[in-house]
Amino acid sequence: MAGGHVEFTERYGAWALVVGASAGIGAAAADEAARRGINVLTVARRAPLLEEGAARMRATHGVAVQTLAVDLTDPGAVDAIVAASGGLEIGTLVYNAAAEPRGYFLEVPVAEHLDNITVNCTVPTLLCHHFGRAMAGRGRGAIALVSSMGALQGGKVFASYFAAKAYEWILAEGLWAELAEAGVDAMAYVVGATRTENYKGQADGSSDVGADADAPDDGDLDIARRRLRHPSDPDEVGRRLFDVLGRGPTEFSHPDDERHATAVLQLSRRDAVAKMSDLTTGIRRA
Repeated sequence: MAGGHVEFTERYGAWALVVGASAGIGAAAADEAARRGINVLTVARRAPLLEEGAARMRATHGVAVQTLAVDLTDPGAVDAIVAASGGLEIGTLVYNAAAEPRGYFLEVPVAEHLDNITVNCTVPTLLCHHFGRAMAGRGRGAIALVSSMGALQGGKVFASYFAAKAYEWILAEGLWAELAEAGVDAMAYVVGATRTENYKGQADGSSDVGADADAPDDGDLDIARRRLRHPSDPDEVGRRLFDVLGRGPTEFSHPDDERHATAVLQLSRRDAVAKMSDLTTGIRRA
């Protein structure tokens, strides 16, 4: 095991819990943890994908991998995760799971909005409380909550999703301030356009959601449009999560996303919401 890998496990612990790990960013984060010599407990709904990933990580990185297939909207999901982690020193918690209602707010069934709140707000809160207490007691550990650029402002089509991801972002920043006193690192990891399964539906029409490549730069809005046309690779996003872990309180998956966030936060709220809604309305129509 390389020296950097030893340093990472000594700093945080031998096991990582990655929630939302069956594909995309979560699978990439789990693989990156394993590459750094960390044993991994992966959690998601799709058991076959979890088992495929576990076999690959064991063979490639020689670490221990356990899996738990559970639907996070199930009332017993958190208890199941806690039970599955029994006897494991979870030193790193990566919460990547998300529910993403899409459509105008009044057109989306209430049940989908409530699932969104459960997956993006309730479950990460409970997991941070449980595992954060254990980490604080040991005086080491790390928590990364994966949020979204949509959390910067409200917008059409994703109203309750953006709101829930904003909760996750602010929760992580508060934990960064509080848990640092106990030697625990916490971070909001804010992700922009990434070529995942959920993004594919957006990407198919993303060429219709933006300015011409040769048009004059329109500042923050064109940054977002370029990112829609050129999404990040999930493996790059997963690797970067571990590269920036410990910097906190907020880190971004791509430098352009940070540039865009900085620009948006200087706008009036009216302008910020209007500009995001221009983009998301295009996604709805694509």
